[in-house]
Amino acid sequence: MNIKSRNSFDVEKFNNMVGDYTEQSYPLDMPRVTGYDDFAQKYPPINKQALVAISDKLIHANKFKNCYVISTSGTTSAPLVLASRIFQLVTEDSYPYQIRSFMAEHVFCVDDTVVNLLTAGCLGYNYEGMCRLLESIGSTLLPVGRPDVMNNMPSLLGTMARFKANVLVGSPTGIIQIAQAAEQLDVDLAITKIVFVGEAFHSGKRGFIQTLWPKAQFYSLYGATELGFAALNTPTMVPHHHLILSDWFFIEQTDAGELLVTDLKAPVVPIIRYRIGDVGEVIQAADNQYYLKIGQRVAEEFSLGGHRISLTLVEQALIAAGLSAEAFQVKLSTTDAGKDCVTVLIDVEQLALDASLTARLEEKFFHIPKLKEAVARGVAVVKWGSSADFSYNPRGKLNRLLESRNQLATAC
Repeated sequence: MNIKSRNSFDVEKFNNMVGDYTEQSYPLDMPRVTGYDDFAQKYPPINKQALVAISDKLIHANKFKNCYVISTSGTTSAPLVLASRIFQLVTEDSYPYQIRSFMAEHVFCVDDTVVNLLTAGCLGYNYEGMCRLLESIGSTLLPVGRPDVMNNMPSLLGTMARFKANVLVGSPTGIIQIAQAAEQLDVDLAITKIVFVGEAFHSGKRGFIQTLWPKAQFYSLYGATELGFAALNTPTMVPHHHLILSDWFFIEQTDAGELLVTDLKAPVVPIIRYRIGDVGEVIQAADNQYYLKIGQRVAEEFSLGGHRISLTLVEQALIAAGLSAEAFQVKLSTTDAGKDCVTVLIDVEQLALDASLTARLEEKFFHIPKLKEAVARGVAVVKWGSSADFSYNPRGKLNRLLESRNQLATAC
C-alpha cells in the first residue's frame, strides 16, 4: 500500500502512548518506533473486524474497568465496543481541554444559547460530550436530544424562543426537523449557527435553512464513534476542508484515497492505522496546517445475482438521469417469490416521482450491466421511492445502503 499524503507524525507522542499500554500489561504487541517509516512497517493498517477482535481481547483481559463504555450503532455491521477515560485526567495538555479551547476559538462563545440535538444513548457519548464541552465554555445550554422524544413541539420551540436560542447542534436530519416545525408553527427563532455532524448537509437542505434563517452559517464537525471529533470546517475556511486536530489524530491518505486514522489520545482500545471507511484527501495549507477534504465511504457495494455492484454506479446513473446524487439510499430486501428487491430512494418529493421520471431512471439504471442482467434473469426487481421513504439510523444518519435480505420477505 502506498501513502499519497499525511499530516505530521509525532513519534514521541506515539511512543509514550504505546509505552503506557505496555505498563498496563496490555495483551497486544505494540513496539515503539523510530520514525514514520518504522511506524508504517511495524503497524499494518487494520479494518473494523480486526478492531472488533482487539476490543474483544481486551474485554476478555479485564481491561474495560473504570471507564465509559461506548459502541458503534451496529446499523450496517456488527457493533464495535469501545471505551474512554478521557475525562479522568484533564490537564492543559489533554484532549478534552484542548478540544474545548479549539471549539471556543472557532465555533462557540459564552453569548451563544445552544440547542443540543445530538442523540443521547445508543452506547455513544456525542450528546453528553457536547453537553460537557458547552458547559465548560460557558454557553447557555438547552440539552434537548432527539426532539420527538419530548412529544410536545410547540412547548419545545417556545422554550427555545424564550431563551433566544441561536445555535443548533445535531445531525442534518434533527436540525431540519426543528426548522420544519418552526416554519409550520410560525415560531420565530433567530438562528445564526448550524453545527452539524454525522453526514453532509446537502445543498437543498442548506437552501431551506437559509430561506428560514438567512443569517445562519454552517459549521461541520468530522469524527466517528471510534474517535470523537477529529476535524472542523467553519465558514472562514475553504468549503469542505476540515482542519485536522493534528495534536491528537494522525491521518494518512492511500493512493486509492482511503483514510487511515491513528488516535493519539491513548483510548482504552488502541486505534492505530484504522481504516475509518471514508475516502478523503489530506492537504497541507500555506499556513502549514493540515486539512482533510472528505469524500464518500470506501467501497460501498452490494451483491446481486452473484455479482458486486458499486454505489458509485448508482451515483452515476442518478446524475445521468439529471438528478442529484448527494443524498440517496439503496434498500435491499427479498420478495415473497424469493427475488432480490432493489429499492432506490432518491432525494425528490413523492409527487415528482411520476411515470416520466421513473422511465428515465430505468433507462439509465439498466446501463449498469450487472443490474440489467439480474433483472433480465428474473432474480431481481427494481423499485423507486422518494425522500419520504428515507430510513435514518438512531443517531440521525442516512446510510446509503441498507441490507435486510436476511430478514422476512417483503411484498416488493
